Amino acid sequence: MSEECIKQLLPDTMTIGGRTYDILPILKVKGKMVKGDTMVEQAKEMNAHLGKDDRNHLLTHQSEIPVALRGKVAFVFTDDRRLDDSEDVYCVDWNGAHWVTDWGWLGSDWGDNCRVLRRK
Repeated sequence: MSEECIKQLLPDTMTIGGRTYDILPILKVKGKMVKGDTMVEQAKEMNAHLGKDDRNHLLTHQSEIPVALRGKVAFVFTDDRRLDDSEDVYCVDWNGAHWVTDWGWLGSDWGDNCRVLRRK
């Protein structure tokens, strides 16, 4: 099965710790990359501009994150910035054993594996 087929089979919603989220791609056009400022704008437009509270909730209830997402996506929290550098946003990514906090620089390119969450 191709990588594209696998990505199409990924869930687009999840309920963890009593909260239900839509899982949204940051790209409007598949296969393209966007800069961080565009990603933040798009997240705001989709009401998916989440921060620290939701990041911590995801990590606290990580055993409930669908297994199919492991190693396939990174969740980006566009309203959760590093205190020492506001150009860095926090992400939650699979490290091969569990979901961990990571960060990404908004000046870099963001691609197909990045997802933002919208609370239902």
